[in-house]
Amino acid sequence: MRAGILLLAVLFGVLVYLSAGFLLNDIKVFQQPDKDEFFAKHTDHSLQDKLDKLKALQMQLQELEHKHRLLSQQRGFIKDSSSSLQITVDNLFKLKDRNQQLISKEQFGLVLNSLDKIIEIQKEYKTTAEQYIEITNNKYAVQKDIAALKGRIKEQKDATRKLYNEALRRQRIKATILRMAFLVLLVLLCTVVFVKKRKSIYRMVYGSTAVAMYIKTAVVIHERFPYRYFKYILTVCLLGLVGWGFGWLIRRLVKPKLDTLLKQYRQAYECFLCPVCEYPIRIGPRKYLYWTRRTVHKIALSGNISPAEDDDKAYTCPACGTQLFEKCESCGATRHSLLPTCQACGATKTITGDKY
Repeated sequence: MRAGILLLAVLFGVLVYLSAGFLLNDIKVFQQPDKDEFFAKHTDHSLQDKLDKLKALQMQLQELEHKHRLLSQQRGFIKDSSSSLQITVDNLFKLKDRNQQLISKEQFGLVLNSLDKIIEIQKEYKTTAEQYIEITNNKYAVQKDIAALKGRIKEQKDATRKLYNEALRRQRIKATILRMAFLVLLVLLCTVVFVKKRKSIYRMVYGSTAVAMYIKTAVVIHERFPYRYFKYILTVCLLGLVGWGFGWLIRRLVKPKLDTLLKQYRQAYECFLCPVCEYPIRIGPRKYLYWTRRTVHKIALSGNISPAEDDDKAYTCPACGTQLFEKCESCGATRHSLLPTCQACGATKTITGDKY
């Protein structure tokens, strides 16, 4: 049963931790600015004109690149044709008939026609060269305009993005403050409930809830604060916790609670030691013996005790003067002075602990 209760308490604490995390995540995204809406609202209207112009320039650049490729292919064809004709003319000059005579007049006319074609091709090649240079210059100018326009567009987008990041930073600061306030409130509430209900049968539930909130608060602080700040926050919290525990132990030692005091009295009486100074209670058969808490049950007692020596009577500690046994006001029997109930008649008295 105890193991089951402990397991359920741990499981309950884990569920509380997860639930707090879900709620904190919802707080984190609460009122977070929408990126598209923010950019649409804070972007300059001239940016759309620049984007349209950029699109037109990019289309113009594509068209120039297409013309550039076609003209390059055309120039390649012209160059190949000119080379072929030139090779043909050279071969014609080298031709000889069966009598080893040079070319005839008809063949020479063909050579002249080929030379005329070569001249026309060279003129066409020169024209395409001028067009090629013009398209190349236009292409370079368009690329330069596109680069400048992209730079201006980037500047405007960077300015808008900077505004968005600033708005997002302010929202995160507000969300962090809200989350920390919520966590601090829950931590205080759980602490107060646990302290007030620490004697309740449901104290395991309250304790697991409080521990879960403590861990969640520490995790959130570690996430949201840089390490150089977090270490100081952690150190201050630990100093406060250790100082509180130190003070609590000192208060419990100097002014113990009644249940703790009665437990200390009872344990001291069981060991035949003064509850105040732990001096041995030497009455009856222990009158001439010495013992400590460890050896009290190892001391052998003598059986030769006269009735007079074994009679109960009032007794005061000779070391600190605390009255340890006294006469009961109800029945007259000797009872423990520092315990609330008489072992003879059951009469009770109030133990205040003033003597301690």
